[in-house]
Amino acid sequence: MNRDSTAHVGHQVVPTQRGAQGEVEVSAVERYKEIVALAAESYERMRDNDRRRVAELLRRLAETQELMARVIEQERDVRIGVSVVWDQAVEALWDERWLEMKPMPAPDESVPRRPQNDYTGAMDHAYQQFEDALQKRSLLRRKG
Repeated sequence: MNRDSTAHVGHQVVPTQRGAQGEVEVSAVERYKEIVALAAESYERMRDNDRRRVAELLRRLAETQELMARVIEQERDVRIGVSVVWDQAVEALWDERWLEMKPMPAPDESVPRRPQNDYTGAMDHAYQQFEDALQKRSLLRRKG
């Protein structure tokens, strides 16, 4: 029998394996143990990788949940602020019988995305102009 044969006296061997010192015949049992050890090592590396990935995803999930909580709180605060400004404007114009008062319109969500502070600043600026116009109007009425 030649050296590459899979039959051997007394037991079966897997095809020869090349080692550091040349070709060595390894029994099927030894080869099975090597393969199982490699599989176990691979499994542990995979599990370690999975653990790291889970930790990273949990960290990102916590950050996202914190961000969502801040955004929800900011939305609530903005809606309350808009409602207050609307009520103040309606109250300031209450005596103007010629002006038809309507309920506050729904938010226009088709506007381009910008930081919320831009919109809040625009609302504050518009309200300030409104108050300035009311102040000028009352000064003009006093003169006449």
